[in-house]
Amino acid sequence: MLGTYFLLFFSNFHRLIAIFKIFALERTFSFYSSFYQMTSAPSTSGSALNIGILGHVDSGKTTLTRRIAEMGSTSAFDAHATSSGATTSSEVRRNTLDLGFSTMTSSSGRRLALIDCPGHAGLIRAVLAASTVFDMAIVVIDVLSGIQPQTAEHLLLASKFCPNRVIIVLNKCDLADPTKIKDTTKKVRKGLKSMGVDESSPVVEMSLAEGFFKEEMLENLKNAIESRIFEPRRDTDGSFLIAIDHCFAIKGQGTVLTGTVIRGVLRLNTEIEFSSLSERRRVKTLESWKQRVAYVASGERAAFLVTPSFDENRFSRCISGPPGTLKSTKTVLATVEPIQFFRKSINSKSKIHVAVAFETVMAECQFLRDAENGEMELLSSLHPPCRVLLKFEKSIFLPENFEMPYMAARLEQQPGSGCRFAFSGVLESRNNTENLKIFSRKCRKGVVERIEKDGQSAICTGMFKAETNFDVFRNFQILTSSGPRGTIEGAFGKSGKFRVVFRENIDGIVKEKEEILLFMKKYHSDNRLVSYIPDDKYSPNC
Repeated sequence: MLGTYFLLFFSNFHRLIAIFKIFALERTFSFYSSFYQMTSAPSTSGSALNIGILGHVDSGKTTLTRRIAEMGSTSAFDAHATSSGATTSSEVRRNTLDLGFSTMTSSSGRRLALIDCPGHAGLIRAVLAASTVFDMAIVVIDVLSGIQPQTAEHLLLASKFCPNRVIIVLNKCDLADPTKIKDTTKKVRKGLKSMGVDESSPVVEMSLAEGFFKEEMLENLKNAIESRIFEPRRDTDGSFLIAIDHCFAIKGQGTVLTGTVIRGVLRLNTEIEFSSLSERRRVKTLESWKQRVAYVASGERAAFLVTPSFDENRFSRCISGPPGTLKSTKTVLATVEPIQFFRKSINSKSKIHVAVAFETVMAECQFLRDAENGEMELLSSLHPPCRVLLKFEKSIFLPENFEMPYMAARLEQQPGSGCRFAFSGVLESRNNTENLKIFSRKCRKGVVERIEKDGQSAICTGMFKAETNFDVFRNFQILTSSGPRGTIEGAFGKSGKFRVVFRENIDGIVKEKEEILLFMKKYHSDNRLVSYIPDDKYSPNC
């Protein structure tokens, strides 16, 4: 009888091995943590909200996040290297992008995604990327230090994306007396007002150090969060877009990506395109906060498995969508809103870092002002009101018909030497920018040498060189200081002198040695010059 059992066991041994492998596959990663397929993302009361946890380095952001979070997820609580359970780095390799994600539920039942952002100045690119999905922000401030350089930068980001939904946490209050706490609170509120953040934002006193932490502090924070809860406007109608922040491979299974859906609905079995890699994959498994789902809507976190695997070393933060949704471009037109704390001038055709579409790319900026007949004047530097033409050093991929914010910054500037954020805005047009009629204003000065005998022409000098080709300037309009207007007839001799003809008699009106001005527009598309008479003859361009 015993021999019969052994025979049955070994004859089915291959089946047992197969069952064991399937079970191991289910346990390898959190994707397989639930055997029950859900039809939607985990239900909560109202739309989920994304909260950025911000602050200067060592202010206590991660410790605070660990205190309030109910569930850790991608790279949460500084777990950036290898996921638990992996025995070698080759089994699970995580391409961390320095953002930690966890979640909590508000007292009203709202799902809150907590985005723990790095405080180091050198990692500001990660914060710039994450800020585009912020609905709210918790800014952690060391009560002894007050607003530090990175605190200021983070508050500026909050002022752009959620100025009325910011909560301040004054940490390390166990190290300060009541007078210091009160003084810091007053200074913080003043700083909030100057940066465009609601100065009535809740300020919560906190001591996260062991032995000083009290649960009532956490309750105060939760109440402050609850006071800023709102129902966001989500675009669930368009084709889906997801801002992907992390990518890692599971050996023998595929590639896992995590991110936040920013438009539409991401569904199971959907085909997704990674435009920068020229790769397409199908979503094989989909989760939201470690629960298997059939779809994830705009504003929600998603984690999904795609097969076959691709080289995650080639991957970086990006926005992805269905095939063909994102188009490659190197030039875009955008609105401009200067950052008041940026003290340096920014000249047209200078280069600057631009954070857009979950990337940070160098771009040449040309500041433009709307002119007559649909033309645009190229300004010498940033002078609002204006727009900016951004010419990126490499192609970026952008969705059509989607409002895409950006931030321009001097990231090469030494931290602590002043505000690095220069200007921000929204991308307007990424099509047909090559057809823009862009011109620069030019001006030349000269003088009247003498009035000719006919009284309707003058010989002028001081405006052109001897070798000038006067065919280029023939019939260009000239404005005299006394008022009469003339046109350039041509050269007078070979020394750079030229004749100007007037419609009326100028004898006794225009004087010798009188200054004359030539105003021109130079069109960049074909280097064409056109003369004009400005409304204000004392134009600052001359």
